[in-house]
This record gives sequence, structure tokens and C-alpha cells, in this order.
Amino acid sequence: MQPHCSVNTLNELFSTAKGHSLQCDLTSKVILHFGEIQASFRIQDFLNFRRLINAIDIHSRIFDLSDESDYEFVEAPKLNIYHKLTLCELIQLRELVNGTFFAIELNSMLHQILYKDSELV
Repeated sequence: MQPHCSVNTLNELFSTAKGHSLQCDLTSKVILHFGEIQASFRIQDFLNFRRLINAIDIHSRIFDLSDESDYEFVEAPKLNIYHKLTLCELIQLRELVNGTFFAIELNSMLHQILYKDSELV
């Protein structure tokens, strides 16, 4: 967690059995906790990380019988993320990242609707 984010400014976005994500109201950063991965993202960095995770072709790796296809190195040097994940862990991370993205999009849509409705009053 970021030192300038207190417990009172953190809101849970999404959680699974393997991890969770939070948003800091003070910094507007997304904080991801997944196994040994604990990263704080600016929104654009989070979107880039999501693209990276979703670009991995899990389907072809499942049917590849080579030992190299059993693991994926997830690297995001800008965020100090360097982890070797099993395919199962990669699927779980993808679930967490995409669930977090959905929560961000939903919160954004709700904010727009509520803000627009309050302007009409």
C-alpha cells in the first residue's frame, strides 16, 4: 500500500479467493494484491497492465505440451512486476484484473449518471 493512503481512503473494487483490488480516494490509484504481487497503478498503467495480461494466449498454451508453456513470465518493469506464474495463476490474475476493470467502468458510469441527474435538478 502507498504510505499516503490510509485505511479510511481505500475502497475495495473487486476480490476473488486469490486476491483483491482497492482504489485509493486520495491518489486515485488502483492497488492490486495477488499472491506475491502487490502493485499500485495509475489508471493508465492499470489499463496497460490489463492489456498485457489479456494478450497472453492461454488457449494455445493449454494445448502446448512443452514445459515452457506451463509458465508465463509477467513483466511490467515500470511497476517493478517480475513474476513467473503458472497458467492457473495467470487465469486467476486475469479474473482479478478484468473484475477490477469492470468495477472501475461501472463506478465511472454510475458517477456520470448521478452527476448528470444532479445537474438537471
